[in-house]
Amino acid sequence: MGHQQEDLETLREFACRIGASRALVIPSSELMIRDSAWAKCFIPACKFYGSSIMCPPHNPLKPEVTRRIVREFRYGILLQLDAPVEDFVGEQWRERHVPTEIKHKEIVAKVEGRAFYMGYTLAMGFAAGECSLCLPQRPCSVLQGKDCAHPLMARPAMEACGFDVFSIVKKVGWRLAPIGHGSRKDEVPCASLIGLILVV
Repeated sequence: MGHQQEDLETLREFACRIGASRALVIPSSELMIRDSAWAKCFIPACKFYGSSIMCPPHNPLKPEVTRRIVREFRYGILLQLDAPVEDFVGEQWRERHVPTEIKHKEIVAKVEGRAFYMGYTLAMGFAAGECSLCLPQRPCSVLQGKDCAHPLMARPAMEACGFDVFSIVKKVGWRLAPIGHGSRKDEVPCASLIGLILVV
């Protein structure tokens, strides 16, 4: 095993140690990026569309940009954080899912930071969902002309950059169920958030 592969395994183990339900090293060639995945942010319009600098149309990482970035990497760490289904369905989901979103972003940011200090200075993390670090309690400070309130943790959702998360997760054999506005708890088998850290 080469030095880089050992480092990737160290990062994978670190992700699990700090809270990820599972993580794996994934070749960048297996990261599907599609314009249609990106377009799902606004067809139909996500309730958080335009709500922060991390979401379209403000997020500059359109699929063509994401493709160019991914081509500069050979491997990344893909991670999944399981969550209670009841936190992502029903009338109170907007409030109930926030702690899981924040924990997920913390894991992504910490793995990215660990990679940076290991010498992988271009490591880049992508999270899931809206930028719940400010929302819904207060509006995005960047959109108000100020500095980001959480620059070390704020990360765009994979989908917001064009990653086809469902196809990627299916390919690696993890469970992932679609959850929508009309979903009911007894109809949803599982809930989770997917993150990615491009490393080398």
